[in-house]
Amino acid sequence: MMRRIVGKAARPRVAKICFASRCGLVPLLCCCLLLAACLESRLPEGVVATVNSEPIYLRTVQALLDSRSAALGTLQRPSLENMKRQYGEALGTLIIHALVRQELERRQIPVADATMEQAVALVRGDYGSGGLSKFLTDESLDEADWQALMRDHLTMLTFEKRVLLPGIRVRLDEVRAYYQEHQADFRLPETLDVCFVSGENREALDAFCASFPAGRKTPSETLLAQCLEVRADEVPPPWTKEVSALKPGTCLPARRRNGVWESVGLVERLKAHSLEMADAYPLIEHILQEQKKRTAFEQWLEGSLSRATVKVSPLLRDEVLTPPSARQDRQEEDEDEDGRSDMVDASAGAEERFDAGAAGVDAGSVKPAGDAGADQPPRRNGAGGSGRR
Repeated sequence: MMRRIVGKAARPRVAKICFASRCGLVPLLCCCLLLAACLESRLPEGVVATVNSEPIYLRTVQALLDSRSAALGTLQRPSLENMKRQYGEALGTLIIHALVRQELERRQIPVADATMEQAVALVRGDYGSGGLSKFLTDESLDEADWQALMRDHLTMLTFEKRVLLPGIRVRLDEVRAYYQEHQADFRLPETLDVCFVSGENREALDAFCASFPAGRKTPSETLLAQCLEVRADEVPPPWTKEVSALKPGTCLPARRRNGVWESVGLVERLKAHSLEMADAYPLIEHILQEQKKRTAFEQWLEGSLSRATVKVSPLLRDEVLTPPSARQDRQEEDEDEDGRSDMVDASAGAEERFDAGAAGVDAGSVKPAGDAGADQPPRRNGAGGSGRR
């Protein structure tokens, strides 16, 4: 766990506009709604749920799913069950957002307009001129819907900062106990402080190596130099053997590859060691704080739901109320069934190609029966490492 925190990579910029439930609390919401006897009734057209009479619209659920689509990569095989599952989870997230927003309103802790404007400007600037609008268009997102999701995101952050964190304290004895219990997590392997350098000019590369390692912080503008700490097994294969025998403070002889000159310099070898508790303290404090924050949020959510009136459309009620374990079992069954169908389809396709070839028909003209896009999810129609560096 500790190594994952230390070596966590920076998220891509799309993460700034991908909204998800905080702390993975949708499963808890399912259980609490069951205990709270979630109400179901006929709702106005376009409304899929109400939280204390505040409506949640279908288009908002669709917007949340669209905002996540760029970060999901290859999606699961499209099916009605998968679609309903995704819509149910998104609706659960929005119910949590509504409860938190109403709590902040009750406490008179609003998300300032200036904070909202700054967050939007930050993302807009990250995408360059017109880049954000293009991205939102490509993802079928209306900018007003996206800004509403951004405000929900800031609302969750405000709730954590102003409501949860003030009541959380991490004591020294808790840190010490965690350190003793998880000492294996604080054993760091041997790492290499290396610089990978490349450029079209051999003389510039040789000059870099001649002043190495002192000059590594001011490489020539004609060179591309990247200095970082890596494990020995993370060194790229072309250099692995040579770097293992390289002396600190020296570079490997330059080699030409793919039209450029390349070399690797070793600053130092950092022996395997264990972090002392003083060095690990900030990491442990963060872990314990996150654990306590999650517990505090769960307790608040249970109490808030016990006092709330939540109505969910019959179309999504079962998906919102399905316990996470049952949902996972059903998903695995669907995936197994998909796998079996794929094998059957592949076998049938082979027989068709064989028969077509025997009859003198071009095998490439034989296509499986059925409409491949029949169960594609609908789109919104506009209606509604281990390094320390």
